[in-house]
Amino acid sequence: MTNSKRHPGSPLRVLHLHERAGFYGGVEQILHDTARGLMARGWPQGLLHADPQPQADYLAAFAQAGTGDDLIAAFAPDILFLHKVEDPARVADLARRYPTVRMVHDHDLVCLRRHKYFPLTGRICDRPAGSACYLNLCCVQRAAPGSVLPVALKGLGEVKAAIRANREVRRLMVGSRWMERELVMNGLDPERVATVPPIPAALADAQPVPPSREPEVLFVGQVIRGKGVDLLLKALAEVPGDWHATIVGTGNHLEACRALAGELKIAERVTFAGWVPHQDLESYYGRAAVCVVPSRWPEPFGMVGVEAMARGRPVVAFAVGGIPDWLAAGVTGLLAPEADTGALGAAIASLLGDRERAAALGAAGLARVRAEFQPAHYLDRLMVILAEAA
Repeated sequence: MTNSKRHPGSPLRVLHLHERAGFYGGVEQILHDTARGLMARGWPQGLLHADPQPQADYLAAFAQAGTGDDLIAAFAPDILFLHKVEDPARVADLARRYPTVRMVHDHDLVCLRRHKYFPLTGRICDRPAGSACYLNLCCVQRAAPGSVLPVALKGLGEVKAAIRANREVRRLMVGSRWMERELVMNGLDPERVATVPPIPAALADAQPVPPSREPEVLFVGQVIRGKGVDLLLKALAEVPGDWHATIVGTGNHLEACRALAGELKIAERVTFAGWVPHQDLESYYGRAAVCVVPSRWPEPFGMVGVEAMARGRPVVAFAVGGIPDWLAAGVTGLLAPEADTGALGAAIASLLGDRERAAALGAAGLARVRAEFQPAHYLDRLMVILAEAA
């Protein structure tokens, strides 16, 4: 580590630790944007990763990067910034040896299934890791490829070890109040947990678009079970009028959702657009009268909804996870109870039928994004936390 007599207020050398080094998903994008933002403010950034094929354009955000622990001595950081680091023993060891902050991006730390909803009922779990994991069969996992049996049993030992290890970390950062409660109910010190929504740099460049006159419903995200596209389709089947929906994204639930649209007899009114580059989303937002976030799992934050609000679009969503942190019901959008497809459909129908209200909600959402959810605000708060921990 660098000299312990570092002058207060001087730039910090931050070494990020993460498994991957490329633009694979939201976690990697936030890490990359964070490093670029801090570097632009004069704080040198490093990346210690375990990616056998790191992407050169990703590594460009860092002054130094590598896969071996010798990078710690070479980079001489003032603080380690942990992201996805799976081994609890490694987390505990690093936290005991160096000043350390961790960003908890999802539910992996405290959930056997990582999704934080029960496999049999699909309902969200609001309990700590413990007996509920066994009573609700969360301990039953898919077996590894090549196994004799299709399923395997997973105990709580690894989760409990991870929770113990993270008690050694000086500060834990989460994106929402729901995530903060999740960590605290699992025995982590509330004084060490800070809620800081991680805002990607691209949000600063998002431009509002005029209200749409088309009855267009838009979903943007991964088409996986946790994102609830199937719930959206069931809700749409109850929406009257001449609407159309576009599903932007791909994932392992895509074919099941295509089949469901056929079963619900709405296939001709739903376009599955597949994966679309982020820079090409503007035309989709331009046509949309309402954007929907129908998540089944408790979103750690739910950035896609904030991105829609940044375009002046009203958002309809289930009131799960971190979504109520940015969607004020009746002010910046409409909330429906968890997994209540009837209420979700009614909310969509109300905005498609009342363009004036939809425009007002969209304008209020845009104002809130500009006031509260900006990359500069995120970096300001982050720098205070890193400096305090260092």
